[in-house]
Amino acid sequence: MNLKFMENIDNRINRLIGQIEGIRRMIGKKRDCAEIAQQILAAREALSKIGIIIMKEGICRIKSKDKKKVEKLIERVFRV
Repeated sequence: MNLKFMENIDNRINRLIGQIEGIRRMIGKKRDCAEIAQQILAAREALSKIGIIIMKEGICRIKSKDKKKVEKLIERVFRV
């Protein structure tokens, strides 16, 4: 994986960690449940985006003749 890709993933993971720490603080301060739920959904979406980026990188590395590898990767990710 190239350096730019790794920096992008690291940045996204660091932001996700910040979101999760923020959720922990919100719970500790007994913030409104709707606000907490909104932040949980945002963190979940961020994690999904990281997964999609990583999956696309992996799929791009698989040669088109290896179609079964691509199908197995997609099955593992989505548990089809």
